[in-house]
Amino acid sequence: MDPIVIAPSDRLSRHYARRVEQILARFNDIRELIQHEGVKGARVEGEVRRLLLDFLPKRYEYGSGIVIDSSGSEVDRSRQEDILVVDKFFNPRLFLDEEPTVYPVEVIYCGIEVKTSLDSEGLKEAVNNIASLKRLKFVRETVPSIRGNDIFRAETSGPLGMIFAFDSPIKSAETLLRNYADALKGIERGLSPDFICILNRGMLGISQETSKPRFNLYGLLGRDQSSGRINAMEISPTSGSALPDEIVNSKGQRYPLIMMNREHYPVDVARTFIGFLGQLYEMLLSKVMTNSNLLEHYIPKEMTHYLYKDYEEGTSDGSQPRKVP
Repeated sequence: MDPIVIAPSDRLSRHYARRVEQILARFNDIRELIQHEGVKGARVEGEVRRLLLDFLPKRYEYGSGIVIDSSGSEVDRSRQEDILVVDKFFNPRLFLDEEPTVYPVEVIYCGIEVKTSLDSEGLKEAVNNIASLKRLKFVRETVPSIRGNDIFRAETSGPLGMIFAFDSPIKSAETLLRNYADALKGIERGLSPDFICILNRGMLGISQETSKPRFNLYGLLGRDQSSGRINAMEISPTSGSALPDEIVNSKGQRYPLIMMNREHYPVDVARTFIGFLGQLYEMLLSKVMTNSNLLEHYIPKEMTHYLYKDYEEGTSDGSQPRKVP
């Protein structure tokens, strides 16, 4: 007996399901109507930027440009496929009227690599780009931090790094994991992406238990009619026929398929999207930013050297000025 499909019933889940349909419709238009890869990448990046602007609080702003650290190292994040999430309220403009914008690494919450379709080569490139951003040296200090009702002291942390893709030609969770493991070879510990979202496949991250790549499937949920148990639905091919790339239900809703443990599962893209937003916001909240005056770290000490003289009542002009060592 076929399981009963569990459709979103609460207001918020239904809202995000509709938003995903709109986003995917715009993405499919971009993919089918625009041939130039550079223009296509810019349009896809624009769609991701729009959904972030709609979702995240106003404390964040979005841009692209050059990210630097106080040692003189820099990373170019001005390409069309990159999005920087920047601290909006405490972002000192160290460089005025620069194009592209130059950001100190301490004001960067995260960098997001955006891909229209993520294959093995694109995954490797995105992983290396995120590692280059995370290698920048940030100001390390202990600062007050607030989480919920708790106030505690925490160590500042470097920028986060994420990959967002609309789809992937890879249709197997095992192949995605193998490609991710290959892409991480030679990448220092702590410089890997914090997570990867592929809307029509699922999420990739690093297991805290094993420190190895992990794949999370947001499958189409169903309830077994006999046991009442809720689980991801499986799709079995008919004898002698191959499975299509996606299945379509009676209401015209489309669900891409992915293979995991030799079973085929329809992916619930709306739930994947909700998972992406939830994990992104959770990580942004956990990021600890510096509250230092960054000019003290970026301006050389000799440039702040000065002489001084205090007012002394009744003295002549012959007194000697003092200097700051």
